[in-house]
Amino acid sequence: MIAESGYPFYGQYIGVLVFNGNSPRVPGDPGHADTFPFPTCYEVVTGTFADLLKGSEEIKRKLCDAVKNLENKGVRAVIGDCGLMALYQQEMAASSSLPILSSALVLVPLLWNLIGRRGTIGIITGHSSLLHDKHLYGAGIGPDIKLEIQGMEHEKHFREIIIDGGLDLNVNLMGKDILAATAKLLRKNKEVKVILLECSNLATYSLSLQEEYKLPVFDITGAVLMLKHAIHAPRYYDERQDYLA
Repeated sequence: MIAESGYPFYGQYIGVLVFNGNSPRVPGDPGHADTFPFPTCYEVVTGTFADLLKGSEEIKRKLCDAVKNLENKGVRAVIGDCGLMALYQQEMAASSSLPILSSALVLVPLLWNLIGRRGTIGIITGHSSLLHDKHLYGAGIGPDIKLEIQGMEHEKHFREIIIDGGLDLNVNLMGKDILAATAKLLRKNKEVKVILLECSNLATYSLSLQEEYKLPVFDITGAVLMLKHAIHAPRYYDERQDYLA
């Protein structure tokens, strides 16, 4: 075995882009390091989700620079901690040689194929009026994919913490809010076959949704596990032994 060299630290294969806020995070959220069964490397980007509503050359440059910083540290894949980073998925991916998963929205074309390109993909987003066509387009979502979008903006505790910047996050109240929003989504559209949590703050509650509504639930945290496998899979055998002998 030859050890790696050329970087300031080792063993952190996944990089996570986070904005420089002080919102509370809990396990399940990619912004909380206890979420993952492996170490991650965080890169702080100056800005907030509001910078991604319309976008700008400045925030695009900051995101691309952050990706390159992580690449230079030896990270092998990068994810974003805000679903609206999908706006610059293509630019972020083109800025380095790494696989980049800017947002859970990037999973939508895959999910469309998983459900046989029929039915509807339900998306729970932080604020329905802030998720625009350009964010969907940035994630590679075409007009042929049927979506039903439900925002969290009318759920009291979510609005207090995530939208208005409160600091006293109550996990039980947040869990009730996401269940309520999902119930609204399913009442609007009976053809929903799978749920995607666009907002990374909601990934903590995927199990609750699965248990309550008996549907597959995808989020950015689950996608990271797939990405980690793709760039650093476990060893299932010892290549020094000849199992065919």
